[in-house]
Amino acid sequence: MGKKKKRANKNKIRSEKIKKIDNEIYSEKVMELEDAIYTYRTKDLLAYFFQEFKYGQEKNHYKKNVLLLYDLDIECLEFAISRFWHIDNARDPAKYLAFITPFITAYITTSLKIYENTWTFSFVWLVSLLIVTKVLDNSRRDRSVAGTMLKTFEQVHARKQKDKE
Repeated sequence: MGKKKKRANKNKIRSEKIKKIDNEIYSEKVMELEDAIYTYRTKDLLAYFFQEFKYGQEKNHYKKNVLLLYDLDIECLEFAISRFWHIDNARDPAKYLAFITPFITAYITTSLKIYENTWTFSFVWLVSLLIVTKVLDNSRRDRSVAGTMLKTFEQVHARKQKDKE
């Protein structure tokens, strides 16, 4: 009986140490998340959340990350909502229409007039169009991540408000 009690005590002490280490790691992750929300540049912030909430992970990975969001204070959640709302609106593709229109106009005017350098103008226009397309694609991806995280933060904020009442 004495050996079983000693073994149970050792296991209890060991499990308490593991819980303490887990709590410290958990607290560090919450601090890292707050740090990301408050201090990361937009590009780094989107990359961080894309990596943390990337599809194809295990179910427990998502649950842990959402629990981390629930442990953020209300002010941090509100700041994250406003930040992701701003990112989502800044990446709106409608603002690029004014940027694309001159390229289309330049192409039409150069292609309708017969110049010796028509191929040169067409090549410049094609390169410009590829650059604009790349910018639009990057913006679309960033907006997708921002929109997803915005919705997630809004849901967490609403649930915390509901639990608070």
